[in-house]
Amino acid sequence: MDDRCPKTTPDPLDCDSDGVGNPTLTDALRSLLNDLDRLADQDTDADGDAEIDVRASTAWLAQASAEQITMLLASLLDRSPPENTAVDTLLAATFQQILLRILGRSGPGPPLFLDDAMAALIATVYRHLQPVSEARELLPMLLSGSRGQRALLELADLLVDDPPRDPTRVAAALSPLFQHDDYDPRWLFPRVLNALMHASVAVCVLDLANFLTRRHRFGQHPAAEHVQALASLLGGVVGRLGQLESTPPQSSQEIQQRSHQISEGLSLAISLCDALALIGDQSVTGKLYQASQLSHRRLRAEAAGALARLGELRGRDMLIQLAAEPIVRLRVLAYAEELELLDQIDSQYQSDRARAQGELVLWLAQPSQIGVPPVGCDWIESRCLYWPGFEEAVDCHLFRFTYVFGDMQFTNVGIAGPVCYAFGCDLSELPTDDMFAAFAGWHAEHEEMYEFPVSQLHQTEQVQVARLARRLHDEGYQQIQPDKLCLFFGDRVLVARAVLDDQPGLAVVDDVQTTWIPQGDSNRPPGPDEAYCIYKGRRLLGHFND
Repeated sequence: MDDRCPKTTPDPLDCDSDGVGNPTLTDALRSLLNDLDRLADQDTDADGDAEIDVRASTAWLAQASAEQITMLLASLLDRSPPENTAVDTLLAATFQQILLRILGRSGPGPPLFLDDAMAALIATVYRHLQPVSEARELLPMLLSGSRGQRALLELADLLVDDPPRDPTRVAAALSPLFQHDDYDPRWLFPRVLNALMHASVAVCVLDLANFLTRRHRFGQHPAAEHVQALASLLGGVVGRLGQLESTPPQSSQEIQQRSHQISEGLSLAISLCDALALIGDQSVTGKLYQASQLSHRRLRAEAAGALARLGELRGRDMLIQLAAEPIVRLRVLAYAEELELLDQIDSQYQSDRARAQGELVLWLAQPSQIGVPPVGCDWIESRCLYWPGFEEAVDCHLFRFTYVFGDMQFTNVGIAGPVCYAFGCDLSELPTDDMFAAFAGWHAEHEEMYEFPVSQLHQTEQVQVARLARRLHDEGYQQIQPDKLCLFFGDRVLVARAVLDDQPGLAVVDDVQTTWIPQGDSNRPPGPDEAYCIYKGRRLLGHFND
């Protein structure tokens, strides 16, 4: 007998089904397992991932067979959970490649079908890894990506028994179920409702249940039998939010903690309001009225919308009044249209300008931006323009928004219409034409527009910098400091700091014209990047709208 295959139960990594050798195990699979073992043997604090080319180690998965992927996953169960970030990083890249195969986005290899055995194996690997593992939190996405019956049953069990700690990972895991309808939601519900006890899962699960109910995937809301429990949960969340409102934080650390608690509580309360309205049980209106009394406008709008859908006249009145608040205007108008109440809302809040104001304020309030709505948002000007990236003319709206933080006041300009955006620098001292130009130049993308820092240019291009700087000098600019050389559809353009008539600012010069942007009195004046955006925007808008 071949001594590679002992009489004891063979290891699938060493023997094929005939017990003769290992032809089913590719060198790439063995190499990946060796890399994992090598990293695991390193000291926990060592920077081991510097020794492994993660992409090269996992690239073979784009064409691996289902059998090879199954063997890989089974092999992970024979290894201890990762104790250092290098192993976890390699595992995360491995799972990411498998996910791409499941989604059919991995290139040459066919999409990976998750049969019942592999779905169960993925769930087992998830439970084998430690909760601190970042790689582990990718595994529910493999189950939801396949949308098979066994995969979704396993997903529901994971979310109930041992959910990911990061709510964004839960949202990513459930997102395919919002995007596709090729699965039976009963594979998840009502089992997954037991996950409402977990803060990281509750909002996403409720949002999915609400979404599927709106899409008529259920005859009634899957949580209908638990309506009183949901109402009690809403009452508890609202009570906690009320306490947080009435007791101001005492330290910067407490401010951060409080902000997280409020954000988490608001998200859950909003989802609960929507669920209670979809269930349609009028016995819960008391809890919804309680929610409508808090100061948070988004929650008030959701509670008012829920009450209105349950036939409460006071809820309709509150909803109509909230149309005046830009932060919730779009949501209010959507509910009003659903309830056929638009004729009762003042027309000034339904105009394109009012909707654009609502879009910008909502964008500013996103956590990725400033995080809270401004205290004021005033209209500056609207124009119908042919805009970069659009075939037809589009309405463009400029607004001046204001924030107050303690004794400090912060004012700037934002745009809505073709895009919602605001620069970090202050545009408020610019002429209106240049405000539009700055946003158009920022929004524009084209392969014939690019730029290079002057410090990185070769000698031949340095000659062009000197030539354009000389042009500025001849026009009376002083203290010229070249910053970047740009190519705009074949034209060389220099952006430089300079002084003109004792006023510092930015000059953008090409072979034909010079754009001068004085620094002004702002403590956040436009920089070289914004100056070049203004230059690009002027030329593009001038060409498109001639």
